[in-house]
Amino acid sequence: MNIFSGLQGPQTIFETDSKYNGHVKVLEFSNGTRKIRVDNIDQSISHFSPACSRLYWGKVIEILKETQPELKDMLVLGLGGGTLVHLISKNFPGVKITSVEIDETMVNIAKNYFDLDSIPDHNVILDDALRVAIEPEKFGIREYSFDGLLVDIFVGEKFPDLGRSGNFIGALKRLLKPGGVIIFNRIYREEHQDDVNIFIEYVSSFFPKVKNLVVAGYTNSDNVLIYATV
Repeated sequence: MNIFSGLQGPQTIFETDSKYNGHVKVLEFSNGTRKIRVDNIDQSISHFSPACSRLYWGKVIEILKETQPELKDMLVLGLGGGTLVHLISKNFPGVKITSVEIDETMVNIAKNYFDLDSIPDHNVILDDALRVAIEPEKFGIREYSFDGLLVDIFVGEKFPDLGRSGNFIGALKRLLKPGGVIIFNRIYREEHQDDVNIFIEYVSSFFPKVKNLVVAGYTNSDNVLIYATV
């Protein structure tokens, strides 16, 4: 069953071309739910949609609740429409969230169509995730300062090469407090699975006890969440 079954007549309420993400559309359904589609890949959905809880956004929240029930400081690499930032703020009252997003177009869409500015204690850094991870002090970030770290960096359905860099993953590890959790989101369609399985093995060389959770999407689209504590 399509996750958006019951949502009738989506209309395109905004579309543009982005330097980083190609063609971007904001679609609105008859019940007010909105989603972002990037080159025919659905990236974000309104945080109040029932679909959130059963798809990867909700599963991220479940992992955070399991591993960091007292989550206070969260770093999100890859803001998109801000679905997860809304859900993190709702489920962990008082949490401070820092998001990093390279695409100013996405930040503007999140503000104009997904109520991004309503999230308390949320700071957006408009820059490259690798630069922020390697030189955090330039962005006012101290090492070993986050309880949770989500890596959700996509260009359409492509996981950037920087996400496979040892320098990048090592730098991310230094941003986490002892006992903190890191979560990588990857698309897990058939054509991606070999690459993702190799990536899981690679992440295991940096973090002990790496776990993964495949989350069914709609039609042939799945995600896999790869996570570990330090």
